[in-house]
Amino acid sequence: MNFNSSIGIKQNIRYEWMQYVVKLLELGLDEQSIRKELKIYLSEKKGSGQEGKRAEYTMSLAVAILMHTWVSPKKNLLQYREKLLKYVNLQSLDKICHWSMISAAYPFWFNICHIFGSLFKMQEQIRKTQVMKRIYEVLGERNTIERCSRYVIRSLVSWNIIKDVDKKGIYEKGNIISIKDLKMLSLLFEAALFSINDDKIQLSSLNNCPAFFCFEFSLVSGSQISKLNDNILLEQYSIDNEYLSLKTKANH
Repeated sequence: MNFNSSIGIKQNIRYEWMQYVVKLLELGLDEQSIRKELKIYLSEKKGSGQEGKRAEYTMSLAVAILMHTWVSPKKNLLQYREKLLKYVNLQSLDKICHWSMISAAYPFWFNICHIFGSLFKMQEQIRKTQVMKRIYEVLGERNTIERCSRYVIRSLVSWNIIKDVDKKGIYEKGNIISIKDLKMLSLLFEAALFSINDDKIQLSSLNNCPAFFCFEFSLVSGSQISKLNDNILLEQYSIDNEYLSLKTKANH
């Protein structure tokens, strides 16, 4: 899988913040008003979840990420966002929608999840040093990579996608989210297709994608996915050799 090298996530993004920005969006507020409300909301909310005065600069970075994810994403993601908004308030589907949207807007999120999932296939507990080694192999060893990786990891903890264990720097899987709605599953696959640099990807790679380690779903066929999602194209060379691609793809 050819990872997207963009980064972009420069602050912790807590799950309740994602819920809040969607509520503002659904109220019909314009972009400027939502940005203003987010600044007020986050002015005393830290990435750790604690209440307290926050520096203007770090607050603005968090606001920018939330805006770029849900409110003003890239043009090629607008249709995708509208599809997710139809599901985000349905019980048990909200976290899937938030995970999918931030993965599409910020492929670095998807990359980190892919690394965690790959490691979880081999062991139940993962050290941060293992994760960082894999990240450096893909993106190079830089201070920016280390900082942004830390933000995503702490965000994943706050979402309960992964959880801390007693010893610092060691993680286990968090809650597993079951996906029974095939339409929702097709939107999850669409997020992955937005997140990678490959023009197309083999269906088996999506059915078994390590980035989806926090999700549980039954294997599906390419025809099932393409029929449910009008932005996904199916190329079928044989029963066991199916590829999926997007009609539209964001230019990250």
